[in-house]
Amino acid sequence: MALRIVRTVFGLAALALLVVSLCDLVVHGRPVWFQPWSLGMLVAVVLAYVLHSFVSMRTHYETAERQTQQLHATATRLQKSLAAVSAANAQLNQSEIRYKGLVDAQGDAIFRRAPDSTLTYGNDAFFRLFGLNPQTAIGKPFAPELHPDSRAPYFGSFGGLETGHARARYDQYVRTAYGWRWLAWEDYAIRDSLGRLVEVQSVGRDITDRKALEEALTDARDKAEAASRAKSGFLATMSHEIRTPMNGVLGMARLLLETELKPEQKTYAEAIKQSGETLLTLIGDILDFSKIESGNLSLEEEETEIRPLIEGVTELLSPRGHAKGIELVAVAAPDVPVAIRSDRMRLRQILINLVGNAVKFTETGGISIRVSRLVRDERVFLRFEVRDTGIGVPEAKRKEIFEEFVQADSSHGRKFEGTGLGLAISRRLVKAMGGEIGLDPAPGGGSLFWFTVPAIGAPATPEFGQALAGKRVAVLSRNSILREGLIGQLEAAGAEPVALTEAGLREADVLLIDGGPEPDPRPVAPPMPSVASYLLLSPAAHAASAEEHLNGFDGFLVKPVRQGTLIARIANRMPAAEPAHTAPKPEPTADGSGCHVLLAEDNPINALLIKELLKRRGHTCTHVANGEGLVSAMRGGDFDLVLTDIHMPGMDGVEATKAIRELESKHGRARTPIIALTADVLETGRRACREAGMDGFLTKPVEPTQLDDMFAAFFPDRFPGRSVA
Repeated sequence: MALRIVRTVFGLAALALLVVSLCDLVVHGRPVWFQPWSLGMLVAVVLAYVLHSFVSMRTHYETAERQTQQLHATATRLQKSLAAVSAANAQLNQSEIRYKGLVDAQGDAIFRRAPDSTLTYGNDAFFRLFGLNPQTAIGKPFAPELHPDSRAPYFGSFGGLETGHARARYDQYVRTAYGWRWLAWEDYAIRDSLGRLVEVQSVGRDITDRKALEEALTDARDKAEAASRAKSGFLATMSHEIRTPMNGVLGMARLLLETELKPEQKTYAEAIKQSGETLLTLIGDILDFSKIESGNLSLEEEETEIRPLIEGVTELLSPRGHAKGIELVAVAAPDVPVAIRSDRMRLRQILINLVGNAVKFTETGGISIRVSRLVRDERVFLRFEVRDTGIGVPEAKRKEIFEEFVQADSSHGRKFEGTGLGLAISRRLVKAMGGEIGLDPAPGGGSLFWFTVPAIGAPATPEFGQALAGKRVAVLSRNSILREGLIGQLEAAGAEPVALTEAGLREADVLLIDGGPEPDPRPVAPPMPSVASYLLLSPAAHAASAEEHLNGFDGFLVKPVRQGTLIARIANRMPAAEPAHTAPKPEPTADGSGCHVLLAEDNPINALLIKELLKRRGHTCTHVANGEGLVSAMRGGDFDLVLTDIHMPGMDGVEATKAIRELESKHGRARTPIIALTADVLETGRRACREAGMDGFLTKPVEPTQLDDMFAAFFPDRFPGRSVA
């Protein structure tokens, strides 16, 4: 700024000097600088201007120097920036090369296309897969050729990405450079800032091998299901084919045993019956295991009374036990509910397997079934225990005893026969019912098998309460299992057991004295005149001559003793000589209360057996050999009940039942009970019978007691004395 002022002053001075000189030239005719003062001024001005120019040049030089330095610094910074940009660009190039290498090197086909399917990018795998040239393919529409049988979506549909979806997945069977291949596509939507679809990136993976494996697995599954259906059909057929002749064998053996036989003949008939029952048990185990293996196991949920269940099992197996001199007893704790909702038949099957196994491996002593209430994790269970005094299970076998075909003694010289399936079936049934099963060594020797099942819908209401409160009872028996079991039954009803001393026995209100299992009972102690004494008899001893053994006794009870019967006897609510839980042999009814039965059975032996069983029970029977005859007989006759086989030539029992139900509906006739005589133990066969309109089943071999229960259930007024519990 100062330099500009000095420059301006000197300029004005020079200009003034010039003006004065011109004026002097005009006025005086000569310039002013020829004057001494003006010459000095001129020199001063020139010197001042020279000085000013030097200073100005110096200033410009310094300014230029500073600008040069600034430019050099800027250039240095630019060089550094350019180096950094170059390095960054090199890194970006390396990253791009690396990324492209990764994308190109992987096996998945990756490409991008515009919304109009124009190809905008593709990796090497994509171009190799479809045999495309990148230079000619980019910018043109792309869509692979679908196989004619493919049901996959069209490639250009974008799987709904236009409507806002982020991605879409689908499989396609397409033509490639390597032939027809299965590709699993995954499409990704690429959108702009306004959410508009800009591109779609697709990643395709070759899944041809996986598809082939899936198809192989599907084919294997279909074949397995077909094999399972064939297996089920085979089982049903074999069940019928095997159990039908077994019905004849066992039924005729039972009829033969009811006739007058010599001792030797009776022994042979008993051998036939026992062998047939053993064979039937083995067949049942194999069929049950096959049903479980094929996934055909189904569980029912029905009201199941606990005490009748366990007592029924002991009664069923007690003849086998008494034949070996061992006792069976069933005890339920006081807090065990009266009933639960469960599969009664499967629960009974488990108990029969465990108790039957115990009977097989027990030579002395006995078997007890005990039921107690168990609370675990706020859930209520019932724990069933089957304890025996048999040979026990070695510790090394306890972990595997529930496996298929495993037996405690698997040597060639083993004493006990069997398939080794009973416990395996029990384990699977318990698991299916939501419980557990196990094996512990029993105190004092033997085995203790146990299992639990959920106590669904079971109020903890004692069944007998304190019915025997104040009663003092003594149990005299050499068999500890029987003695402990009866004491358990008595205590559950409030009774007080007394000591087995002379003083204790005299203070008792009731004595229960065991007569032993053999047909010729020998009481372990005589009755006491001052104490009510009851003799415990085996069924064989009772059937032989029960009244002869009542010398001095007030009555008898038949083993195994039901808890309800025991309580009723001690509480003086039962006649002294009435047997517990036994029913008299059926006799022909003379009062016309028998039923008129229509029987459809193509097997002549089974027909003869059923007719004889019906005849001995006072029923009349009309027999036909097939379904056509059954329907024809129903058109022209009046029958109380129909018994029909399922498998018959021509029209079978199921088709005949449907025709009969249509006939009844068409003519407004009363519904006649139709009962299936079936050797098919599979649920599918029973379901078909129910759907056809049948009212029940009798499984071959037909048990006479089941036949009696059936008539009592459908005609309670005609057979009031028969219990169907």
